Amino acid sequence: MEIRISDCIRKKRREMDISQEALANEFGVSVQAVSKWETGASFPDITLLPKIAEFFEMTIDDLFYNKETSSKSVFYDEIPNDDKLRIIQLKGNTVLTSDIYDPNIRIVLEMPDTIKNDKHLGCSFEIWGSADIKGSISGNVNAGGGINCGSIGGNVNAGDGINCGNIGGNVNAGDGICCGNISGDAVAGDGICCGDIGNNAKSEGDIHCRKIKGNATCGGNIICE
Repeated sequence: MEIRISDCIRKKRREMDISQEALANEFGVSVQAVSKWETGASFPDITLLPKIAEFFEMTIDDLFYNKETSSKSVFYDEIPNDDKLRIIQLKGNTVLTSDIYDPNIRIVLEMPDTIKNDKHLGCSFEIWGSADIKGSISGNVNAGGGINCGSIGGNVNAGDGINCGNIGGNVNAGDGICCGNISGDAVAGDGICCGDIGNNAKSEGDIHCRKIKGNATCGGNIICE
């Protein structure tokens, strides 16, 4: 039976409408650890499993195998069962594309007409992997891997590194952050290299920036120019 603990933790956290940071505080781990749990990059420590199961009001068996959702799907019936590897893009639970994977072709982001035709409509993205985006995003971005893009208007949460323009909200990265200005907090599993930071900064490596308006904590050096 396939272990699906990452799917279960991600689903239950969203159902309870709590942030990765709140869940991290509940179990005394880092936000990056929770992000890696939800993307399947790592599993919780075995001593935490009873606490996590109790928190979500389920058995450890259900937590491991995500039995509440493993047999359910909102979109599988729309996709041919032909054993081909596909890249799926969804808006909510509606399939936008189910392109057959080709390593030689870049994946094009499918934008619904309601978003294309309204320049003032913000749009948030959730990416189960890394994102290489040409252009800017006005909303929030959550990615299990790294993010490369232009400016981001909202919050950014990535399981790996972030390389982009200005960020209008808070930033959490499992690896380093390289960007323009950050309007909110910045938390990185490695170094931070950016312009101004509008609030607090926490880094496991060095921090290179122009100005930090809040508190700064790092595992290396702080260099403000």
